Amino acid sequence: MNDDPEQLDKHVEDLLQDRRPERTPLGDEAALRARQTAAMLRAAKPGAGLPSKEFLERMQGSIHEWVDERSARPQPAVRPSRRSLLLTGIAGIAAGVAAAVGIDRLTTSRAPAANQQLVENGSWKAVKAVADLPEATPVAFRAGAIEGFLIRHGQEVKGLSAVCTHMGCILNYSKFRDQFECPCHGATLKKNGQATDQYDAPLPTLPSLQVRIQRGQVEVYTV
Repeated sequence: MNDDPEQLDKHVEDLLQDRRPERTPLGDEAALRARQTAAMLRAAKPGAGLPSKEFLERMQGSIHEWVDERSARPQPAVRPSRRSLLLTGIAGIAAGVAAAVGIDRLTTSRAPAANQQLVENGSWKAVKAVADLPEATPVAFRAGAIEGFLIRHGQEVKGLSAVCTHMGCILNYSKFRDQFECPCHGATLKKNGQATDQYDAPLPTLPSLQVRIQRGQVEVYTV
């Protein structure tokens, strides 16, 4: 468990304050579970979207395994970290959420927002060289307030938002499965931005970004 405790605290605080967490590397599997836990606590807030049934079951199973493993060996007498408290408490929270709202509601997504341009009053910013983009493989980038993916097909480049349309987590791209994946609630989306049929409720398509090519550089319209 070698992730930065201060980094985790900031990630949790950002989620609970309805801010988009910064994309930072994960130290290990436990760090991933901790961030998933923080996302679930955010989802339990009044008015928030609810996680899927599969996410709850996966979280409960992984936390039970972690607790069993920890209890099987002696532990030093140290003050528990914030991450430990989050992990050991999530199974009960998950069960409580499921009991309080019912499994049927857990499979309901937020209503899709009306389509609108992400950036209205911004500027163009160079983010990648066209020559650095592999064919048909999404490449993540950050430009100002925009996080997204660039996908090149021949001499054309398309931009997609990297923000999951379920609850706003930052998506990852899996080369092995050739799809976008949400690390928080398990949503998966195709490279064209459309949700797959692996999630309980229909999700809005990822918004397209304004991109252009200038002198061999891909520019994104951002703020």
